[in-house]
Amino acid sequence: MNKILRLLPFVLYASLLVYAGCSGSDEPKPFDCARTDLAISLATNGDVDPTSCTSNDGSITVAATGGKEPYTFAVGTGSFGSSASFTGLGAGTFSITVKDANNCTKDIDVSLTAPGVPTVTIEKTEDTNCTSPGNGTITVDASGGTGPYTYKLDGGAFVSNPLFENVRSGSHTVVVKDNEACTITISTTVDKGVTGIDYVNDILPILESKCNFPGCHPDNGDWFTYSVAKTNAANIKSQTGSGKMPKGGSSAPNGALSASQIAKIACWVDDGAPEN
Repeated sequence: MNKILRLLPFVLYASLLVYAGCSGSDEPKPFDCARTDLAISLATNGDVDPTSCTSNDGSITVAATGGKEPYTFAVGTGSFGSSASFTGLGAGTFSITVKDANNCTKDIDVSLTAPGVPTVTIEKTEDTNCTSPGNGTITVDASGGTGPYTYKLDGGAFVSNPLFENVRSGSHTVVVKDNEACTITISTTVDKGVTGIDYVNDILPILESKCNFPGCHPDNGDWFTYSVAKTNAANIKSQTGSGKMPKGGSSAPNGALSASQIAKIACWVDDGAPEN
């Protein structure tokens, strides 16, 4: 009996760990970035123009305030790092993004100019596809410099067509080059439109097929009822996106969520968690 009593705390602790592994409705919710006071601005004398249309000696320095430190920064589609200064830049418009410890982001567009470069404007349409490929578009209109022009999107090759189709939502980089090899870089963002993913037809079947088993749901929250699921929408997106739901991942009774299912849940939440 004494041996059993000595083991009891360990049994209870293990049980709590198992329970905590499932995404219950009482888990902490992700920070609501709509309430953040995070801000980004151009530092004093923070924009240095390149000296010519073919040089990459421009630079941008920004400053962040508010939110939760530490901050990380990225230019365009680049990776985030601790430095708020970006060097080696040519002429163009650059989107600089700050991300804080709550994973909230803010961005600012900064333009660098150089003699002889073309002038560029961008027109875009939203991406309303939930999964790849996207269906957004980017249309480039160039003038000035010396035509004809060629155009490059992200890491692609230069092409003569100024229209880019099947573009996913998010940050993109457009480079325009004229006939004298003068280039201008534009950082732009294609917005995510309403995808049409709804709870009744798309999300509920996923939850019922993957998350409906003892010890997970509805034991830890009745996400099979729309009103409850909508209230917990941000948490559902967080838990499924991180792989914490369904409990057990690939070892769950019906396996882990597919990448397409995770994307649909994220789209549903981003669309405002509509019922149908």
